[in-house]
Amino acid sequence: MGYSSDHKDRTRERVVTAAGRLFRRYGYNGVGIDEIMAAAGLTRGGFYAHFKSKRDLFAAALAEELELARQLRRVRTPASAASDAAATLIDFYLQGANRDRMAAICPLVSLSSDVARSGAEASTAYTDTLRALVAELEQRIPAAPADARARALAAVALCVGGVVLAQAVNDESLAEDILAACRTRALNEVEARGAGA
Repeated sequence: MGYSSDHKDRTRERVVTAAGRLFRRYGYNGVGIDEIMAAAGLTRGGFYAHFKSKRDLFAAALAEELELARQLRRVRTPASAASDAAATLIDFYLQGANRDRMAAICPLVSLSSDVARSGAEASTAYTDTLRALVAELEQRIPAAPADARARALAAVALCVGGVVLAQAVNDESLAEDILAACRTRALNEVEARGAGA
């Protein structure tokens, strides 16, 4: 007796979710198919019913919607309060207490270097994920469209780069300074208070 397409879709989603979590924690090379399938509650034998290769799964995991974009999408505010929603999320993203959590939920933080070495499919999925986040943020910046895009890109770069650097250093005071500096600049971007505003 075969499984329904709905069952197959749910199983695939479980594998992608487990893989995303493990890839973000251990990196592409730090986890194998056996560990991923076990984390999804499945055996290795079912892997190839859903994916051609580990790289195929990596691209699927990268294509999962970012938590930050998901939260931005959930917040439906009047245009006058749109930048407040973006500012709240950026402030949360760059809080020192959330530094490790951001690495656990954001592939832009934890997987950038893996993507750079993983080929076109992973790069395409990563690019699409980044574009979706920038588009969500861009809609909440009170500026002309071209300026809003530049500000959104700068804010995302400050968020991701700030967390990456803060995680890498072994000086807690320096890590906090990095996050605080990036938070100030990113908030300036989304609130359109930066240069030229």
